[in-house]
Amino acid sequence: MARETGRKKPFNENAIAVIGEGITEQYYLQSIKQMTNFQITPKLPKHSTGDNFVEAEIKKCVADGCSTIYCLIDMDNKKSGAEKAKYQKLKSKYHNKVIKSRSIGSESRIKFFENERCLEMWFLFYYKYTTAEFRTQSDLLKELNKSCRYEKTEKFFLSTRGLHQYFINQGGNLDLAKKNAESSIKRIAEHGTDYTYSEMKDFFDLIEKK
Repeated sequence: MARETGRKKPFNENAIAVIGEGITEQYYLQSIKQMTNFQITPKLPKHSTGDNFVEAEIKKCVADGCSTIYCLIDMDNKKSGAEKAKYQKLKSKYHNKVIKSRSIGSESRIKFFENERCLEMWFLFYYKYTTAEFRTQSDLLKELNKSCRYEKTEKFFLSTRGLHQYFINQGGNLDLAKKNAESSIKRIAEHGTDYTYSEMKDFFDLIEKK
């Protein structure tokens, strides 16, 4: 009988680890599970978060042999100074990179998806397109509340019984969100702006059932 080598098996190639920065990502990811053929495993902080958490989770996922690692990034605290420089260093190290784990012979493909100011920008795009610059997260939430009732609390997330379907029930549209997100990225390329955008269309292009 062959002796166990002690090596971990790489994750199923259909499994995706998604690293988020808070409970918003957790509840949103749970609400879209039926829209993908992949097994999405959220990797989320229990308390405070930041680039240290993101990098630590990337390293854990690589060590566990995860073949695909997606990071959902809120940009509201990465706009200037030391935090911006720290994030840019992290992004250049991992974004669109393939990291190998020699101990288990696996490869992990890593990609970042940014939302400015935060994931709620993507939620607003379910309803409308805007180029307005939101100076604070509170300003963005006020704008979102013009389209649907929304609170950034676990109690509210639980009450929706699924964030994605809640937005649809409140008159939102996923195809519109994708179109608006795509337009926001084009605007960055054309005008050099760095605010009010979402890369979630690219995320859905990769995970959604075809």
